[in-house]
Amino acid sequence: MSGKTPGVDSARRVLNVLMLFEERPSLTVEEIASLVEISIPSAYRYVSLLRELALVAEAGGGQYVLTTRVLALAQSVNTSTHLRLEGEAVLEELRQSTGETALLIERSGDYATCTAIRESDMTVRISYAPGEILPLHRGAGAKLLLASQGENWIRRYLTRMVPSLQGEQVDNFVGALQVQQQQPFTISRAELDDGVCAVAAPVVVGGQVVAALSVAGPQYRIQHDALETIGKRVHQAAIDLSASLNRSPVTEP
Repeated sequence: MSGKTPGVDSARRVLNVLMLFEERPSLTVEEIASLVEISIPSAYRYVSLLRELALVAEAGGGQYVLTTRVLALAQSVNTSTHLRLEGEAVLEELRQSTGETALLIERSGDYATCTAIRESDMTVRISYAPGEILPLHRGAGAKLLLASQGENWIRRYLTRMVPSLQGEQVDNFVGALQVQQQQPFTISRAELDDGVCAVAAPVVVGGQVVAALSVAGPQYRIQHDALETIGKRVHQAAIDLSASLNRSPVTEP
């Protein structure tokens, strides 16, 4: 077992305070201080921080309770877990029907992450490791996730992550993303790796894009009729996965 992470004692105590609510629906500052073994002034500081972040709220009588924001975070985790479980079978079907590598891509802050993959059986194939970090502004799946964040967020992202893009270049990039959003699937060519073509479609839960399904392979195999066929299959797979996720509960029974 690994030791404690150094230099984060205050953060650890704040999280310990938050985790107390797993067992108790409400707590006073005095109870928190006793359970975490900290002073009452420290407990007040930590509770104040959690209130500032809208994670706990005062319920009267000196009691504090979790807010609905925590429930939203929990639902997000459940949705993501359910997405990956449901996505495994869909990726396998895509791999078999297209002969190429199929990926599930999710956004994490300013980056896209490959969270699941089924590699092609072809001798020449595309390979990514699950958990691999990708830029949001390159690649079919990642750009779908970026486009879903809305124009203001996209422009702030470009300022942070691609400062070399300026003025009209930014406008053109944003405009291209908006056009792509109107298409059944998005295509990228050699944006992440030379000679690689990728096709992606969005997975939508509750009206929000939560992931992208993508198929990637060598450009010489994904072109013309093959490109259209793969695009249609990825699009339909994304529709089917979205429908399954929207029908299924995302919380534990």
